[in-house]
Amino acid sequence: MELSKFLTRQYAVNVTQTRPLVGYLTNDLTPDELNWQARPRHHSIWHHVWHMFLSHDYHFAYAMGTAAVWEAGNWRERIDLTPMARVFDYPGNAYNGWVPRFVIGDVPDELVDELKAPSLPAYFEYVNDMFAKTTEVLRRASEDQLQGPIKFYDGNEIPAFVLATGFSHCDRHLGMIEEVRGLIRTTG
Repeated sequence: MELSKFLTRQYAVNVTQTRPLVGYLTNDLTPDELNWQARPRHHSIWHHVWHMFLSHDYHFAYAMGTAAVWEAGNWRERIDLTPMARVFDYPGNAYNGWVPRFVIGDVPDELVDELKAPSLPAYFEYVNDMFAKTTEVLRRASEDQLQGPIKFYDGNEIPAFVLATGFSHCDRHLGMIEEVRGLIRTTG
């Protein structure tokens, strides 16, 4: 089996697990629950949702040499991000890498206290678009493009497909979302 076909299948499995699970964990939350923080400067469920998908988009774009779907689709203008406006006051990329600081990376901890969720369905439109477009890029990718070395944050070179198709960062944030949800909706 050729690499792009194999990776596209695996990527589709990850998408069909990750995206619905986030919906399952957030669909019944009130805006207050979505924005709830255990303490000041701690991340809410919304912060994790925002960060995990945008990070994935930018990791994929960097690895595959494409524009992030967020930018290519002009999503910043398509979603009312008034509750998130201050995050855009921090230009540049986080930690001198390829992910913009507005993804809630390398910004002051106290900033998260100000950031509230926009319309979750509108944001999920972006997420669905992102996964559809990244899947198509992956489907069309050449073996050389997938195997091509890219520099990771630590300076080591890795094959592009490792970063492009990795879901470990998303999975990490899914766990964080589940933990915060458990603090909000404890049973007993």
